[in-house]
Amino acid sequence: RSLQHRDYRLYFLGQIVSFTGSWMQSAALMWLVFDLTADPLWPSLLLVAQVGPTLLLGTIGGRLADRFAKRSLIAITQSLFLLVALVLFTLTAADVVVPWLFFSVMMGSGIVQAIDLPARLSFVPDLVPRADLINAVSLNALLFNAARAVGPALAGGTFLLADAVAEAGWTSLPPVRIGALFAFAFNIVSFGAVLWALSRMTHRGTPTAKRDVASSVGGYRLAWRTPFVRGLLLCSGALCVFAWPALTLFPAYTKLVLHHAEKEYSLLVSALGLGALAAALMAATFSTPARRFRFLLGGACGATLGLAGLAGSASLWAALPSAALLGFGLILYLSTGQSALQLTAADESRGRMMALWAMMLSASAPIGHLLAGRAAQSLPIDAVLAVMAGGAGLVTFGLWRFSRSVPTAAGVAQDPRPR
Repeated sequence: RSLQHRDYRLYFLGQIVSFTGSWMQSAALMWLVFDLTADPLWPSLLLVAQVGPTLLLGTIGGRLADRFAKRSLIAITQSLFLLVALVLFTLTAADVVVPWLFFSVMMGSGIVQAIDLPARLSFVPDLVPRADLINAVSLNALLFNAARAVGPALAGGTFLLADAVAEAGWTSLPPVRIGALFAFAFNIVSFGAVLWALSRMTHRGTPTAKRDVASSVGGYRLAWRTPFVRGLLLCSGALCVFAWPALTLFPAYTKLVLHHAEKEYSLLVSALGLGALAAALMAATFSTPARRFRFLLGGACGATLGLAGLAGSASLWAALPSAALLGFGLILYLSTGQSALQLTAADESRGRMMALWAMMLSASAPIGHLLAGRAAQSLPIDAVLAVMAGGAGLVTFGLWRFSRSVPTAAGVAQDPRPR
């Protein structure tokens, strides 16, 4: 239904091209750094650098999204992301492949993301009527995860192309670096699609009300005091602590457990993306406020079983279905949770509500990814995944208890203080 609206259709098309490029870049960069260091902690450090700043700066991003036209804000942040991709391409082409330098570049990308994410999440409701909001949020998850499936697969294709280029003797760079260059170049070009789409939209995402900084801080407190919002944020952060680090363990898991290389790694990441795509389609088609907790619980269970399956897999073909189940469970949970918060938020505070969501997910990154990466330095990768599965199972049980104590009706957050 959401694609009937012209501005959302432009947004959808521009974002899916841009996200595909971003996932190509992310998959190629994680494999490049693991190839350089042979250390399973480094992919985790890169992801922490990219999402960690949102934890510190997310409140600023939320205020900006509620005070300024979101379309202009997103155009600025997307232009800065293009610059980051250009820097990565230049460093790799010049053979300046220093892990800490890549870390610094991704930290800069993370600072931009702290502003970009609340603006993009809160811009979606401006593009569709409220009756189509659940569908729009689910389609937003769909485009993100379609890109998650296609991007790493295309990155795997760039590594195949790089092998051919290296064999032809066209460059002295190692094949892994050539493949990374191709992925970075595609990402640079992909930002043209989203900037073109933004320029063609009629909605500017202008705030409905001007609010001062003091009242915006109060808005964060009000959201946190709402039992449903607080419980959902805590459960989401805890699940991501245990489940998301599997993605940054995939390079080491592919090489040390499955005994394969970069092409099989891209298949594993793509399987996770295909499962996530299926979950986004399911949420877009069937999600309703009445099914909210069933979808949340189903997603948490799927993520737990996917982690357990990865821990017990010894071959690529056994690991691929488990990766798909992990992706399905995580995105069914996260797309449902995000749409629930979108419906709960008042129009004038949606940017801050989405900033809280982004901050909680970002808070889970330094904890989960660093702990998992550090554990993988001294423990077998499959043992680390088994512990993560156990933690996700505990979160699922906590979510079940939470679902029995909180009303499921959707509504705007109300001030819980007595009047």
